[in-house]
Amino acid sequence: MRALRLSRLLRRFRREDGNATVEFTILVPLLFMIFFATLEAGLMMLRWASIDRASDMVIRQLRLGQIANPTHELLRREICDRTFMIANCYENAVVEITRINRATFAMPQPNTPCVTRDGTIIMPVTQITPGQQNDLMLIRVCVTVDALLPSSTYSLPIEYDAQGGYALSVASVYVNEPS
Repeated sequence: MRALRLSRLLRRFRREDGNATVEFTILVPLLFMIFFATLEAGLMMLRWASIDRASDMVIRQLRLGQIANPTHELLRREICDRTFMIANCYENAVVEITRINRATFAMPQPNTPCVTRDGTIIMPVTQITPGQQNDLMLIRVCVTVDALLPSSTYSLPIEYDAQGGYALSVASVYVNEPS
């Protein structure tokens, strides 16, 4: 009798539906967060590669002397014209070029200049110094971009500003070619 009751109870337990809903409600938000974090990280790397490639192309022109009298606005425009998947690049980009002393190799401040979302420049760039022949030059480019999803701020361990954007920066060193 007792075995019969136990077998009925086991059969009834096997017929019950809805046992997976608890696991579903716990795991699905976690899986979606991982999916969207992966999507955001991939988009971030794609944007960074775009800025890096555009900067390399403009640096080549600078190095060869093809850009005469470069200004901050001209360099921003040249770099932003070559990027993709970055909205409002020109308004959110900062370019800095400084000469590195070859005797001391003293580097400039490690803080990369960048734009905040309210339009103020954290480290304003007052002038671009293109350098002379054979000068060692450091160029830094920083662009603030919007995150794809607002929930990305919880899933990716990067620094976001108040409007949900993050900074992508590129630095490179080049030597001015003799003309």
